[in-house]
Amino acid sequence: MKKQDKLNVIRQAIQRTEICRCWFTYDDNYYHYYPNAVNDKFLLGQEENDFLLDGYCIRKISQLKKVEIKNDKCNEINRQIGLTAQIKMPPVDISDWQSIFNSLMTLKCFVIIENEISGEFAIGIIETTFRNKLHLKPFDADGVWDDAGLEIPYSQITTVKWATRYAEVWQKYLQHNL
Repeated sequence: MKKQDKLNVIRQAIQRTEICRCWFTYDDNYYHYYPNAVNDKFLLGQEENDFLLDGYCIRKISQLKKVEIKNDKCNEINRQIGLTAQIKMPPVDISDWQSIFNSLMTLKCFVIIENEISGEFAIGIIETTFRNKLHLKPFDADGVWDDAGLEIPYSQITTVKWATRYAEVWQKYLQHNL
């Protein structure tokens, strides 16, 4: 699918508040998103799974293999149960990685950063952003903070998520001054 065709489908879905099926180069499965914003580099959307929204996600357009508007009974049910009324654009600037992470820092939320090609996953708080990388203070599965932190080059990121059920539960029960 050509880049311009992908962008046109996403823009149409944003305009009509419709759900999209999105396939990415690093996964055989597709994801469901209500897109909030798109540009030549990034797609920002709210992930939908089984009639529930699960936070926000940003992925690279260059890794978007195919996208289509999902026009079926599930989309109709989402409208009837009021799910589509919950679609809203967060205050996140998707111009580039640094502006994305600077925006997320102001939201004072836990973020999930993934490299789905290598299988790497980190969750924590953004401490500093740079032109080509960020510094994350992560914690492990036992809720232990890594005070040394983690430098993550933007080139190694496939996905950034926040306001997911997973991240919000951790943020509720794991004490940290944001």
